[in-house]
Amino acid sequence: MQNSTMRVLTGLLALITTLAAVTACGDDTPPPLLISSSDQPEMRAAAALYAVALTRAGIPATTDGAPVDPDTELLEALATGRADLFPAFTGQLLEQLSATPQALGGEELQAEVARSLPQGVAVGDPTGVSDRPQLLMSAELRERYGVDNLVQCSAVPAGLPLVVTGAGAAAPSPADLAAFADCRPGPVEHVRDKRALLERVATGQALGVLPALQVASLGDLGQVRTIPADGAPRAQDLVPVYRSAALNRSALKQLSRIAGELSTADLAELGARVAAGEDPRDVAADWLSGRH
Repeated sequence: MQNSTMRVLTGLLALITTLAAVTACGDDTPPPLLISSSDQPEMRAAAALYAVALTRAGIPATTDGAPVDPDTELLEALATGRADLFPAFTGQLLEQLSATPQALGGEELQAEVARSLPQGVAVGDPTGVSDRPQLLMSAELRERYGVDNLVQCSAVPAGLPLVVTGAGAAAPSPADLAAFADCRPGPVEHVRDKRALLERVATGQALGVLPALQVASLGDLGQVRTIPADGAPRAQDLVPVYRSAALNRSALKQLSRIAGELSTADLAELGARVAAGEDPRDVAADWLSGRH
């Protein structure tokens, strides 16, 4: 009986030891990637897209517990390992990183951003999402004066007010507004929201400036047109900014897939849903399910 009891106890001890070893091995599993963003609805939606896409590809990622801060603070979070990835716009990044930003768009802007980032931080492929400030003009003005691009804006009457929305950091920067100097605008005029701006511009008595995401969120612009521009204002292309040591080749491949499919109109719609109170993860999952 004593020998039998000893055998049972020995077996139990071996089982406990095995379970402890298994538990210890489980503790070695790396934590999920932390995907951060600013508090803008569109950026929260973009962060959720990255997190859900990576997780579906077998690379655990989450926005839970990740910092929600301005880009400058998120860059510091990457450098200290408190975050692994966040979405940002190239032009804004460059203006925050460099006292004398030069590039206005294309590969030159991407390269200058990459050179300006802290050591150990990189940017991925740009998406098809742009938040570049756009000039808005009534269809009647555009047709009457034959304005096909921003350079030809000098044909419209001088002194038309330049209508904007937002205040402080949310308003267009002086550099952005200076990019529309060819229009010889009058005073800057602030209105309460983008709908009010659209109505004001539609009268033909003012010009407007709105970021591309806000223009896309308006849907049908009615009697208002956007004026194409080359060069200034500086491009604002959405890119993933990531801690180099945190992402492997497979993760970067998944981010590139999103870059190849996500459009300005897509992100404007996703951001609107998040702003209306929907969970960013649900919004992201819906978009991804419609494409994969």
